[in-house]
Amino acid sequence: MFLSQLLEEYRESEAEQKQYILDKFLSRLWKSKYTFKKYKKKYKFEVYPELLDYRQDLVELFNQYNDIKYTVCKSKYTKKVDPIDYIRIHINNMYGLLFDKDVYYKSEHYKLLLTPKKEYFRLVNIKKKVGNIDDVKFEDVENNIKTALKEAETIKFKSINRKSNMKFSEYKKIINTYIERMFNNYIPAEEYEKKYGWNLEVKVDGWSEDSYIVKYFNKSLTGYMRNHVRKINGISKYGKYIECSNCGILISPTNNSHIHTKSTLHNNPNLH
Repeated sequence: MFLSQLLEEYRESEAEQKQYILDKFLSRLWKSKYTFKKYKKKYKFEVYPELLDYRQDLVELFNQYNDIKYTVCKSKYTKKVDPIDYIRIHINNMYGLLFDKDVYYKSEHYKLLLTPKKEYFRLVNIKKKVGNIDDVKFEDVENNIKTALKEAETIKFKSINRKSNMKFSEYKKIINTYIERMFNNYIPAEEYEKKYGWNLEVKVDGWSEDSYIVKYFNKSLTGYMRNHVRKINGISKYGKYIECSNCGILISPTNNSHIHTKSTLHNNPNLH
């Protein structure tokens, strides 16, 4: 499906034909094989007692944390993807980022989950350099791990709270309305250059007008959904917002009532 041809045909058609073309596009979009998928990944490492000087306390400690699982959203593909599928993948990623409570936490969360593995190899390196780990205190290692994982949970809690609630079926309906708006607002690259004086510089081999269209769709959808989320959170489209330091919810800087009206979201024990 060549998007440039489809959109050009849409521009030149009457209302009934426009609806047919739009429905055809949406049908292909939602039947894409690149659906919203989540899967488990893990930070895993083998614990070798001899590398820890056969210290049973440390062996048992690391065996508790040597297989930490977390959930990710399928977002990268190695095979060539059709232009319309790039749009679908972007739609999936936006849903994961803005609404799904299992994925796309702040990057620091995932870095902190690596702490047990980093601590293990830190001790292994000490043994290699010094010949033993006699000076390593169990309490220090345990505290490093537990403190990091507690902080990871706090970041996870805040990341979840800043997401809005929306089922994918509802999200799909909203996306459809935005796509219709983008069909109606679309300006071909050549016309856009003339109208706004924008110089189109092609620096990548294989670029086509479909590349321009994919960028137009993805950038527009991002803007529309961000504005929608702001609306859900009671924030002006052009206003500023901050993250609540206690729970992570996005609020207006002037929302003094948040700590009272959203008090049920402050019940994370890691925050107190």
